[in-house]
Amino acid sequence: MGMDVGSFEDITELFSSEDYVSGETEDGNSPKSRRKLFTNEEKALLNKRVPDLEAATSSKWLPLHTIAASGDFYLLDSLLKHNVDINGLDKDGLPAIHKAILSKKAAIINYLLRNSANPFIQDKDGATLMHYAVQTACIQTIKTLLLYNVDINRPDEYGWTPLHLAVQTQRTDIVKLLLIKGADRTLKTQDGLTPLELCLRLGHHVRTYEIIKLLKSFRGQKQHIPVQHEERV
Repeated sequence: MGMDVGSFEDITELFSSEDYVSGETEDGNSPKSRRKLFTNEEKALLNKRVPDLEAATSSKWLPLHTIAASGDFYLLDSLLKHNVDINGLDKDGLPAIHKAILSKKAAIINYLLRNSANPFIQDKDGATLMHYAVQTACIQTIKTLLLYNVDINRPDEYGWTPLHLAVQTQRTDIVKLLLIKGADRTLKTQDGLTPLELCLRLGHHVRTYEIIKLLKSFRGQKQHIPVQHEERV
């Protein structure tokens, strides 16, 4: 498949200038301000038909990670046409999709998953992409991950499930969504806390009472979510 006109020029400009503005953003709108994406070391990507990604890699992030976090769909699409490892890990052992989730870039997340990003990967503490999606309170990402059969009840190494995280962040809407999608209210952390018991320790707030009521009274039909074998990074 041929490159779109201007894509190589955009990549060249990205790595050779202090600031970069792409032709369009993921929502199709022109960016309103210039942004600095890469360090001087990362700008070392040469003006070649096949970019020298090894030369452009810094001690911080890989080029793919930076572009995924920036939400620049146009550049991401161009970069992935050069056999870049979509599941490549940064110095913290995280792939680009983690950066996209933490930056709440829904279009980038969808694109990475459609192009074989591993949805079952875990970080060094055993947290799944679902944990990260809940942490950022991104409902669309949670729903997207469920479409890829990411286990909604998979705990991290400390026994925390995504539901525990949702309770901790006091997001009633996220708690409700997880319960509707089959989150198990009986699972306990290493400290022996169920989501309800965790909520009872969070103090007396309006949201706390709302979540307690939801955890106690929810009677939704639990959905069966196929369990996949996650890969630890």
